[in-house]
Amino acid sequence: MDNGIISRQNLAGNISLLAAQRSLYSQAKKVAGVQAFVAGITPVVGAIAVAITPNVDVWAAFVGIVVAFFDTAWLDPRQNKLRTLAAKVQEEFDCNVLQLPWNDALAGRRPSPEDIHEAAGEHTPSSAAPLENWYPRAVASLPLYQGRLICQRTNCWWDSKLRQRYSSWIIGSLSILSLCVFAIGLLNGISLQKFVLAVMAPLLPAALWAVREWHRQNDTSSESDRRKEYCESLWTQVVRGEVTESEASRRSRELQDAILVRRRESAPVFDWVYRCLRRNHEEQMNVGAEKMVDELSHGNGARAE
Repeated sequence: MDNGIISRQNLAGNISLLAAQRSLYSQAKKVAGVQAFVAGITPVVGAIAVAITPNVDVWAAFVGIVVAFFDTAWLDPRQNKLRTLAAKVQEEFDCNVLQLPWNDALAGRRPSPEDIHEAAGEHTPSSAAPLENWYPRAVASLPLYQGRLICQRTNCWWDSKLRQRYSSWIIGSLSILSLCVFAIGLLNGISLQKFVLAVMAPLLPAALWAVREWHRQNDTSSESDRRKEYCESLWTQVVRGEVTESEASRRSRELQDAILVRRRESAPVFDWVYRCLRRNHEEQMNVGAEKMVDELSHGNGARAE
């Protein structure tokens, strides 16, 4: 038995969809990187400059105000637009590969061929992050409704794991930077009033961005964990033969809706984070998929049809 997931995911048209979504997400992440820089690094540099040279405090405060306005007025809307289109492109890939119907009410119109072609053309192939074999090969021999569920569970697990690690790096970096600025201020003998007005005020946008990003990533990770638990609960019912194939397929479509919303609304994770963790995560993903496949042979032997 071959459910076709492995062969379909490597078809030229679907590889093109992956190239397009990766390009769009990369663009969204670049915008997020600019946000991190102008809302984070720039104020940090300003705070350090004030700690060293107190007479630049007015300019540091002015830069902080400009940065906050620029972030809200242009950067956030641009990132949201790119992320929404990328989520729709990836949804089309999943619908093609996992044989799920397109949900017009939630996803809207499918992305246009022109948008896909343009975005795919901007993708730079990378041996460190290939597009082929997106989903684990262990699902190949299963009925489609079972292989599909393992792939969806993989989606949720990967997203949660990636965001957990990234959010811990964010809060750790903020803590280190804050301590460094505080130490520089103490070493230069700045008064408390001067430190609050000239150092902490410029540093505030960086702290707000980091805390906001930490909350976003943690919230999204928790949502992905809940979806993963839903997958695992449904999988247990599948293994025990407690749900029919049609019921499992219907619930997979509902699960896919939640995955789409998460992709569309969640803050992106930078490409360098993905590349750093990809190899280990891919190995863990394959182990998890193989374990789920093995569970079928240890179930009660009954499969709902």
